[in-house]
Amino acid sequence: MAASHANPRWPRRFWWLGVAAAAGVVLTQAVRSGGDTETPLPVIEPREPISEVDARLLADGWVAKPDRDPLPFEQRLAHNTLASLSGCSGTGMGFCRYDYRRGGQRFAVVTVPGPDGSGIVHNTFELE
Repeated sequence: MAASHANPRWPRRFWWLGVAAAAGVVLTQAVRSGGDTETPLPVIEPREPISEVDARLLADGWVAKPDRDPLPFEQRLAHNTLASLSGCSGTGMGFCRYDYRRGGQRFAVVTVPGPDGSGIVHNTFELE
């Protein structure tokens, strides 16, 4: 049998192929995930006062970005003048929604009236 005379420099000459393949895998995963590199949404507990949540979100770089300007009756229902107020339901339950944006992320906080009438967090959700 003939002895194999493999060139020992071959792997060193083509190391960039391995780097390119790894970069391709990373890029493919980023595209599959939608390229989402945003930070996680804030953790907000139910029953937190909206005034405290709003201050914390603004301090963390979120911007008040309501979907629309609230109507006068909605501002009365909310018992505040927060710029993030998007609106309140007129159902008697007192649900109000506050919208925020940071980069490409959009986030909403839904409140209900607390014991003193001011809004406390009921729920949160990410907006598309």
